[in-house]
Amino acid sequence: AAMDEDLALAMALQAQEEEFAGHDARADGFRIRAAYADSNDDDDDGDQDDDDKRGGGKKRARAGAGDAKGDAKGDQEAVPSSGASEKKRRGPKDGKLILKRMLEHGLVTPGENALSTVHNKKETLADLKEDGTVVWRKDGEEKPLEFNTVTEFRLAVVRLVNPERKNDNGWDWVRFGDVKLNDLKKQLPPEEVPEKPVKVPREKKVAKATGPSTPKKRKKKDADDVAFKAAGVRVDAVIPREKRASRNATKVNVFDNEGERQGDLQMVPCEQYRGSRQQPFKVTTTAAVELVIDFHSHLCKDEIIGFLGGSFDAETKTLRVTRALPARQLKQDHAGVEVELDPESVPDIVETLTANDERIVGWYHSHPVFATHPSVRDIENQVNYQMMFDDGGSSMSAPFVGAIVGPYDMRNETASSDVRWFHAVTRGDYDAEPYELKVDKAGCVDVPGHVVSELKVLADRFRSSEKSDANDNALAPIDTNVTPVALTEHWRDGATRLQKLEQSITSRLPAAWDENARGAYVGGVVKYLRKSWKL
Repeated sequence: AAMDEDLALAMALQAQEEEFAGHDARADGFRIRAAYADSNDDDDDGDQDDDDKRGGGKKRARAGAGDAKGDAKGDQEAVPSSGASEKKRRGPKDGKLILKRMLEHGLVTPGENALSTVHNKKETLADLKEDGTVVWRKDGEEKPLEFNTVTEFRLAVVRLVNPERKNDNGWDWVRFGDVKLNDLKKQLPPEEVPEKPVKVPREKKVAKATGPSTPKKRKKKDADDVAFKAAGVRVDAVIPREKRASRNATKVNVFDNEGERQGDLQMVPCEQYRGSRQQPFKVTTTAAVELVIDFHSHLCKDEIIGFLGGSFDAETKTLRVTRALPARQLKQDHAGVEVELDPESVPDIVETLTANDERIVGWYHSHPVFATHPSVRDIENQVNYQMMFDDGGSSMSAPFVGAIVGPYDMRNETASSDVRWFHAVTRGDYDAEPYELKVDKAGCVDVPGHVVSELKVLADRFRSSEKSDANDNALAPIDTNVTPVALTEHWRDGATRLQKLEQSITSRLPAAWDENARGAYVGGVVKYLRKSWKL
């Protein structure tokens, strides 16, 4: 099953559309099952005659005699007819690579009869392999047919009825479960660059750092500054230093405005402290902090945001993160890949920390289905926050850290969400590098009582309005700016997202707790969540 809301940016970064290709039958594994689908539940009522009209308006280049055509705007893969000596040419937008990325992010899962397509009211099923290969066990064929793309599979099915068919659109006519593959493809997150980030062109003028950029647009800085000032947080304009040429080609200029959509969301692998370069301060956290940020991130298919509270011991250079306080976010179009802080939620957070003799020492947000490397925009926000909360640059100044939690990244080694802690290091110019921080557990043996209440408030905030009642005595009103996760849908390895959440928050509890204590605590939280969400 897949996250069923559109991560809109993926449409821009994944401009590739349908591939149209023919295929010669090859070896290994398939089955076809025919069934009559209800015409009211089926998008293929118009059938293939209508497909010809639909496809006729598109410009296509012929791939070979008697074979499929390639979409000039799409993957541009040319498949020669059987017996041709030339090899297939596939670019980086190859349809099989797209399907492999969808598998990696859990938008589809491999298995028998995982894919289906309907033609002439007859349903045909195919297996999906882990490498993105589509396998069809055709009636009357000893050997199964393998296809590199869903369009090749769809075209082969259509040719059973219409042998003269020259092209088709697998993304729109092949489904995973009840969802078109084209709809699932649009949910792909931006591709990350594993090693060297692309150098983003920078403007010649010096950018003024006047406060925190909200995690969506710098134009919201003024609103954030007003909110922080109203809450008693010091906000000073930092005098910009003279900009000079970068000394390291792997650095990313985080203050550039050009290429904002794709450049700002480019993910940058964190540098590591090692050898002679040691982490400048120690960071400790608690089970309570990890519980809140992990639970918060699991409830929403959009990115979420919050602040971290604690204290700093200047003598031992130890930053103690003892509190996680969820913030509200503003509604936006690309909520699956970026988040914008609601400044009105800041005063309550500051008031809560002040009452406990604590201060804001960091922020956290989520990458719902992709890796926890910070993006260029995340680095920019981190730099701005560090400048805002810097007490004049003295040795007594508390550091300001960031945490990124990845609840549903399919590459997580276990059900426990990946959490990456980092800060930004600037060296004499406006280039900034993210450095990963090692964080130690504080060794707590208990979880404060207020944490359960905070988890219940989050559960009520993120529940679906469609399942709620006006008189259900909820602890918090529904947050209409966010999209709840479908917790009962499959995540991976046979587990639902709710089961994944349960395993992940269990791993956050104090190590001193035995199995019974862990089960009772998490069982109570999940029971409340089920009741609130009417699961």
